[in-house]
Amino acid sequence: MSRGPDRGLLIAALGGFAAALLLVGVVLVIRAQGSPDTGTVAEVGSAPTSTTEPSSPAPQSPDDGAAPTSSAGSGAPSGPVSFGAGSVADGVRTQTGTVPDGIVQRPFTVLSPADVAPGERLPVVVALHGLTVDSGAMSRAADWRGAVARDRFIAVFPQGVFDSWNAGPCCPPASALGTDDIGYLDEVVRQLDTRADVDPNRRYLTGFSNGGVMTYTIACARPELFAAVAPMAGSNFSDCSPDAPVSLLHQHGDPDPVVPYDGRPTPSQVLSTAPFPRVPESVAEWARSAGCSGVPARRDEGSGAVRLVWNGCSDGARVELLTYPGNQHRWPNAPVDGLDELLRFFGIRS
Repeated sequence: MSRGPDRGLLIAALGGFAAALLLVGVVLVIRAQGSPDTGTVAEVGSAPTSTTEPSSPAPQSPDDGAAPTSSAGSGAPSGPVSFGAGSVADGVRTQTGTVPDGIVQRPFTVLSPADVAPGERLPVVVALHGLTVDSGAMSRAADWRGAVARDRFIAVFPQGVFDSWNAGPCCPPASALGTDDIGYLDEVVRQLDTRADVDPNRRYLTGFSNGGVMTYTIACARPELFAAVAPMAGSNFSDCSPDAPVSLLHQHGDPDPVVPYDGRPTPSQVLSTAPFPRVPESVAEWARSAGCSGVPARRDEGSGAVRLVWNGCSDGARVELLTYPGNQHRWPNAPVDGLDELLRFFGIRS
């Protein structure tokens, strides 16, 4: 007489099926929230038109008070990199770089002012997309093109494997695959530093959601790489702290149903092997690691937005937490302008 299926195997199979359904549900929730994780944000700018006039910038001295220059890279090929002329529209040049990763070429997009003068060196903002969306969506989440033209900086949009970043505990597929995103971003920075229009003393990093989690990971692993970081709607999942003080502006909506401000359990917990930390306590711990004073100054920014500022940090570092109401899990345009906030924190916009 034949026997029925093993009960343990049946339970395991049902459990795996339930976990897969939960993962699909979480991804759908993230997409529904409009995450750049920003499918609801309208595209900014017009399609680029071709031009045959590349800029030909040359070095100049960096701004005073900038972070020390660092050498990026993890065994990647050295030497100058050609980005080509790219295309120009609305005063902004669009170019593409690539990073060899095994048998594939991982891309990244570079936006720069089209009229960079010889001798002009510009600050760089690297912006990491959220889970389930790509670098193109991140570049359209805010008016990056208008900001590049107006504020004269270079915006860089790397691309995660399967639209995800391996930030240790978070997030699949990249975390499950063990992708070397730190090495990839090392090489992105190394290639950028070969450009004559880049000021390597003024590199900055931001990221949204999974990109915000990756921002914390990079800041801990490579504290010398960026002069300041500005994670948004992410969290320091690994509870890491850098070996040297790193200036940080954390922006977060409350409530956020995907990456909860208060660390409460949400369906998206399935995306991480570590629990969600409470954002205020996580940022306070970052401030302590930077040698800041224990009690932050509180400022009401209007419309329910609140800013906490830690003072007295080591080596001139600054740590701030900007909390705004509502907004779900989308790039903030109101009651605060997320792009404006991070550019001011980086000293790019006055």
